[in-house]
Parts: sequence; C-alpha cells; structure tokens
Amino acid sequence: MGDLGKRDSAIIIPCKNEGIYLKQTIDFMLKTEAKKLSDIFVIDDNSNDSCCEFLKSASKRYPNVSLIQTKGIGPSQARNLGAALASDARFLIFCDAHLTMREGWLNTMLEAFNNREVSVICPGIGHFHPNSAVGYGQNWNENLETYWLERPNSIGEIPLAPGACMIIKRDVFHAVGGFDPLFTSWGYEDVELSLKLWLFGYKIFVHPAVKVGHKFRKVQPYNVNIVDFHYNKLRIAIIHFNKARVKKLIKLMNDYPHFEKIIEKIKISNSHEHRKNYFRRRIYDDNWFFNKFNIPF
Repeated sequence: MGDLGKRDSAIIIPCKNEGIYLKQTIDFMLKTEAKKLSDIFVIDDNSNDSCCEFLKSASKRYPNVSLIQTKGIGPSQARNLGAALASDARFLIFCDAHLTMREGWLNTMLEAFNNREVSVICPGIGHFHPNSAVGYGQNWNENLETYWLERPNSIGEIPLAPGACMIIKRDVFHAVGGFDPLFTSWGYEDVELSLKLWLFGYKIFVHPAVKVGHKFRKVQPYNVNIVDFHYNKLRIAIIHFNKARVKKLIKLMNDYPHFEKIIEKIKISNSHEHRKNYFRRRIYDDNWFFNKFNIPF
C-alpha cells in the first residue's frame, strides 16, 4: 500500500514448546518482505524445550526479532503483550509459531487495507504440503463447532478469522480490548475476538490469493486444562449471546466432563460484568451476526 512505511507492522508470535518449528517459521518469514516491513516479537510463554535458545545466541542473524519470556500467561495475554510492545505499528500480524509462507504474502494482505472497510485480513490456511486442502476463514455450525470455509472468488467477508495468521489494524485491536485476558488456556481466543469485532462494527476479510502453511497438531505440545478450554467456550456465550442462546449452549455442554467446575469458574469470573459492558457498547447484537452468516444456532 502506498503510504506503508518501513517497520510499520509487527509480527507477534506466541510460543510454547514449539521444537524446531519456531526457528523454521522465523526463517521463512525473513526470506520474504517481512524482513523489511515488520519487527517480530516472540512471546515465549514458559517453554521447557529450548525452542527459543537460537534467538538468545544469534541476535545478529535476527536483528529485528525480539524475544520476550513470560511465565505461563496463556496465548491470549501473550498476544496482548506483544501488541502492547508493538506500540509504533499500524498493523498487528498475529502468527502461530509453526507456519510457512512465500514471498509476497505480507504485501498482498497489507494492500487489502487500501479498502477502508477492511479491519482484519487473513490468508487461506492449509497444511505444510503445497497440495493440501486450504480453508479460507471459519464459521460455526448448528452445534457451535467451527468449520473451514471454501475459497471465495475474491477478497470476501468471513465470520471468524483463524488466530494462526491474521492482520488487524492496531487501533481496531485496542478499540475492542484485544484478546480476552480471562482466557488463561488455549482455545477459542480467536473466535471470541472475531465475534467481538463484528458486533462492534468492524469487518473481517479473507484474501484468497494468499496461502500460509500451518502445522496442524492432534495434540498440543503443552498441557491444556480441559476446564479452562470449555470455560472459554461458555464465556463467549455469556458475554456476547442472548439468554436463549446461552441456555442452548449450556444444555449442549451439560454432559461435558467437569461441567460443574466450568460453571463454578464462570460464576467467580467477571463474565457477567463484561456482558453488561459489551451489550452497552456494541453496534450489532448476536441475532444480527447469526443471521448475517447463516449460522443455525
């Protein structure tokens, strides 16, 4: 885009026990225009596999990469911390620590912001293999489970931006309060942010001309607390949905393991206070969102 200056964007990578993939991801990034356009912030959230050691001993090779070490704050707060450190960036690029990309990926997506309606843009995301299936954003089904969308013919609106790779205007990110800091475990943080953006009047798009490779894991390389994981899902409903939808989700979750612990965690959280705040500030309600994207829930 015409007025985009050097280092006008920041890539934020939350990281925990990524093994060889973090270095691979950064090496791929630095072979592209990201080397000139972006500072890179790696938030090492208490890894114990030495995946970040190469950044400590190779600062000259990675001069625009900053390593920040935290003590288990979770992916939402790790991303928020990276955003706070990137105080000079107009665009925040949130990336997983296990990606591959090709030359032109960043420039192509940044050019989309020439359209003032674009607040967030994300690429198509597929496996590392070049012939793998690609998903172009996500949506919810009738059970409030996410699924990948098919390739659109052109840049188009999507309901949910995958946190694996997304670019957001910095002022928009802060206007909605960033990722929910009460999500202390992995899961649903990108879903909550996407819903919040739409309800607050911002638009999310996918760029079909860009594909990013992603390592899809069956098991995370760190412990995921199942109570926290399902708490995140229910918290989204509590703070954003009408009462009928909240009741419907609670009914669906009633047979989940540790359901009583999930409810207890909701009760002692600030979820209901956030609900009042968001209902007062938002432009659209959840009925508008579900109707817009034909979600049968």
